[in-house]
Amino acid sequence: MEKIYEVILKPKREFRVPVELEVVTPNNFAGKSINEIISQVIYEGNRERKLGELFEVKGEVGESPDNIRIIIENSCNKLWRIGEGMSAGEIIVKGDVGHYLGKHMAGGKITVHGNAGSWVGAEMVDGLIEIHGNAGNHVGARFRGEPQGMGMKGGKIVIHGNAGVQVGLGMIKGAIIIDGDCLEFPGMKMRGGSILIRGNCPGRAGADMTGGKIVICGRVDSILPSFYIESIEKATKVKGEKIEGPFYMFLGDYLASRRAYGRLFVSIPNNPHLKNYAKLLEEGGE
Repeated sequence: MEKIYEVILKPKREFRVPVELEVVTPNNFAGKSINEIISQVIYEGNRERKLGELFEVKGEVGESPDNIRIIIENSCNKLWRIGEGMSAGEIIVKGDVGHYLGKHMAGGKITVHGNAGSWVGAEMVDGLIEIHGNAGNHVGARFRGEPQGMGMKGGKIVIHGNAGVQVGLGMIKGAIIIDGDCLEFPGMKMRGGSILIRGNCPGRAGADMTGGKIVICGRVDSILPSFYIESIEKATKVKGEKIEGPFYMFLGDYLASRRAYGRLFVSIPNNPHLKNYAKLLEEGGE
């Protein structure tokens, strides 16, 4: 078994403003000495710092990012941009983390034993992000103003708690799994991939989506009127995992395109207020 080289970072003090840690990736650490790593330039707010000024750094560094594991101890929500652009190796965060975790990630694994801020895995291409807590808004989303092709293109994001608004905005491929609840607009402008929400969602799921799959196992307050009931399904699958239903299966969003192939699965037992959709199926109407 190939040796794993561990580098451990620990804050020297509490932070009052964001500390941008885009340099903290296995790709950037690979082949460097500890002295070279602590000399890396980072920003605390608008002030330029050296990594070693703000963090204790110890461990052993490998030549390849594939066998480097970075551990951040006593982490807090002021630490932003961890794992940005990484394509290999592993990062483990012990504590909370701030915004832009795994932004543009292309491979490797990030695990957070705490809560995360907004834009987790934004525009990621591949890899795995796992949050053992809650996440903020825009999980796996594309950034505002970016063209449609800039959405999440692959990889997997797992949130074991709750998430905010616009999960998977502009998503193209990959999978996002929310074990808890999420807020409005999951799958907005979605073109492909899968979103599984095991908890509840207030509504507006799949707004402007033209492809992909959204599965909501909990309660949904309402279905957008531009979605049409297609069938009742006993179960469905997300990344090979069988999700037991039964579900109402809707197609849409027909306001976004007349050729909308987005699929929205909504639990029947947890949404008795949507029983009229079963009647529509029986009548063959819309």
